[in-house]
Amino acid sequence: MGFPAFPVRQLTAEELKRYDDDGVIMLKGALDKNWVEMVERGIEEARNAQSVTGKFMSRKTEGYKMDIFLWKRIDVLRDLIYYGPFARWAKDLMRSEEVRFFYDQMFIKEPGTDAPTPWHQDLTFWPIRGEQITSFWIPLNPVTTENSGLLYVKGSHKWPQRFKALSPDYVAALIDENADDIPDINANPDQYDLLHWDMEPGDILMFHPLTLHGSFGNKSRTTPRRALALRWTGDDVTYEPGAKRMPIHFRHDSQPGGPLRGAAFPIILPHHDPAERAARVQVEHEQAHKMIGSAIHNAVSAVKLELSGNKSTIAPRQTWDDASKIAPAANRPTK
Repeated sequence: MGFPAFPVRQLTAEELKRYDDDGVIMLKGALDKNWVEMVERGIEEARNAQSVTGKFMSRKTEGYKMDIFLWKRIDVLRDLIYYGPFARWAKDLMRSEEVRFFYDQMFIKEPGTDAPTPWHQDLTFWPIRGEQITSFWIPLNPVTTENSGLLYVKGSHKWPQRFKALSPDYVAALIDENADDIPDINANPDQYDLLHWDMEPGDILMFHPLTLHGSFGNKSRTTPRRALALRWTGDDVTYEPGAKRMPIHFRHDSQPGGPLRGAAFPIILPHHDPAERAARVQVEHEQAHKMIGSAIHNAVSAVKLELSGNKSTIAPRQTWDDASKIAPAANRPTK
């Protein structure tokens, strides 16, 4: 098994153009049952054994669980990344010869969890830059706007702004005061072309890292919203760490300004790297000294924000009170 599996179908020219124009597409029934089952096994294992970083990310709201770099410790997700069909779709979307895996992320909102995900661009969080980057969002439950289905601003990946990185709990360490404020989109939904879809397990969202997106809390009293995000990078991506960007707590060989290299960001296409694969035969945990450094940075950033008196203005709160203001789901799956 030296290469990833081929998808049940390739992306069409129309889908590729829509991705380029809109910044997001939804593929209906794109995943075979076995891949969905692997995602579910991985998510449930991660839910029951969160990492230290995951517990920190999930600390504010009961019923909302997040975690990252699951594949480093959960073997079924490691195999999903290396042998699943995702890298081949990513290659086509990015028009890239090389496909590397960046990281994965778990999102769980239990029924009745009032935890909106603020409008944001993924790329402003990340210590990488480039155009050849894409994300896949894979739900494990039926998804609607009511139970926190994702909303996208059509074409926003082409806007010139680079917006403040707003996490669900507005972590101060990631908010760059010099970045642009995100407009209050839900307060004026008629001013934007919003895309969203009702989804089922087996469907996938694929989107550009600069496409503005977010979601309401889970208003459903019966249906959870469990999902796994997979992020991929291509030829033009460089490692660009910074004080206001997500730290990487795992071993890698990337140098600032250079390409991604090393076991934290394994190459999947055109071929695997034996050394990177060997590094992940055993479970790998976050490096303690890097985690301690991040904890200190988070604490210092929070104190500085309190002392500055800018806590209420550095990142204005967004309107996420009424999902009924959003037009019915577009439901424009690709055929």
